[in-house]
Amino acid sequence: MRFLAAIWLSLPLWMLAQNDPPPEVDQALRARINEFYSDQINGSFRKAEPLVAEDTQDYYFAQEKKKILAFTVRDIKYTDHFTKATVTIKIRRMTVFGPGFPESPSEETVNVTWKIEEGKWVWYYDPKAPQEVTPMGPSVITPGANSGAPLPDLSDKAIKERAKGIVSRYGLDKSEVSLSASKKSTARVVFHNGQNGYVRVFVSLAQELEGFTVSIEKRDIKGGEDAAITLEYRPGKTPPPQRLQVVVTVEPFNRTIPIAVKFEP
Repeated sequence: MRFLAAIWLSLPLWMLAQNDPPPEVDQALRARINEFYSDQINGSFRKAEPLVAEDTQDYYFAQEKKKILAFTVRDIKYTDHFTKATVTIKIRRMTVFGPGFPESPSEETVNVTWKIEEGKWVWYYDPKAPQEVTPMGPSVITPGANSGAPLPDLSDKAIKERAKGIVSRYGLDKSEVSLSASKKSTARVVFHNGQNGYVRVFVSLAQELEGFTVSIEKRDIKGGEDAAITLEYRPGKTPPPQRLQVVVTVEPFNRTIPIAVKFEP
C-alpha cells in the first residue's frame, strides 16, 4: 500500500509545517503499533518481522525477547514531514528484580522510533538516540556515565555474534534416539529453554513414515522451562529406514535442531 505517499503529495506545504499529522497517517501508524505490540503480547516474535525495518531485523532478533502483558501509546511526535515518529509507550510486563525474587508485574515507559519504509510504518533502531530502545523495554546507554565504558559494538558482525550466544542458551538433552523397527516403541527428548524470555518450538519430520509420529507437550516455553518431545513408532506395511531425522524449529530465531532416529531390529 502506497496511500501514505499519495497523501503527502496532495498536502499543501503549510499543512506539512503543522504539528498535527494527517489523520490517515496517524491512524496507519497506530494500527501498525497495535499489530506489533499485540504480537509481542502473544509471543509471536517471528510474526512481527514484517513490522521491523530491513536494516533493524538482525538487531531485533538478537535482542532478548521478554513477553509483555499490556501496552498503552502515551504520545507520538512526528518528524521529517510525518515520515518518522518517536512513540512513547507504557509497557507492563513480568520482571525479576533480583536473585531469589519471583517474577512480579512492573511498568515502564519507553521511546521507540518508527519510519516509513516502502509506504508502510516500521519499527527501527536509531543508533543516534540517547536510549537503546527495544520492543520489550529500554536499556539505557550513556556514553562516559559512571564507569566510562564505551558504547557496545552494534555492527552487523557483532550483532550476529550476540545472536549466536542467545541461540546457545537452549537445546536438547540428546541428539539421537533408538526405536524398534518390529514393534511399537517410544522415545523421549527434552527441550530446555535457558533464556529469560519465551520461545516457540515446532517439531516436524524430514520425511514422512507410516506409523511414525512426533509431538511436543507445549509449543510456548518460558525461560528456564523444559518441554518433552515424544517420538513414537507403530510398525506398518512399509518397513522403516535405518535412520530418520526429526527437525526441531525454534522461533523467533528460526533455528533448527535435528534429532536422529535410529531403527533397530
